[in-house]
Amino acid sequence: MTGPDREGAEVLRLARQLPLLGAVSRVARRAVRRHAALERLPDAQVEVLRTVEAHPGIGTRGVADRLQLVPNTVSTTVGELVRAGLLKRARDPSDRRAARLHLTDEGAHRLAAWGAAGDEVLSAALLRLDEDDRRAIGRALPALRRLAAVLDEEDAGHEAAPPRTTTGRSVTGSPDTSDSTP
Repeated sequence: MTGPDREGAEVLRLARQLPLLGAVSRVARRAVRRHAALERLPDAQVEVLRTVEAHPGIGTRGVADRLQLVPNTVSTTVGELVRAGLLKRARDPSDRRAARLHLTDEGAHRLAAWGAAGDEVLSAALLRLDEDDRRAIGRALPALRRLAAVLDEEDAGHEAAPPRTTTGRSVTGSPDTSDSTP
């Protein structure tokens, strides 16, 4: 194979390996959970908390858009987090019908504790790799960020994206790949 055929085969080989990223993420989350003496939160709740942490004052619709989930699912998750004391709702002064979301001190503490546990576990695991492997991972990160941006652009560019179920999966069955829990 030469030229475009060879490039296409290489691209296909890479595309078929990308699910490994999800597997690494799942294994990392399990390792952090084993290590951390914290109450486990469902992944969906952690995603909402992290989104609110990154965008204080965001509304439920904004969280749903960012996570590519249906708003009623996010609304249910927000209600659970409010009842658990991890999130608070504040009325938007310019639109009394809208609520703005903020982390509570406990919610911020919980995310910080998970972050610290993740740093410890992942740093220890990386130290067990040789220097060449660590460098290779470091070199791959910018390209992975660019890939995520391209995929996000393509997803945002579709005017009629497939309808999603309450789990965030498209009706056609392709999984939502956002995976942000520790």
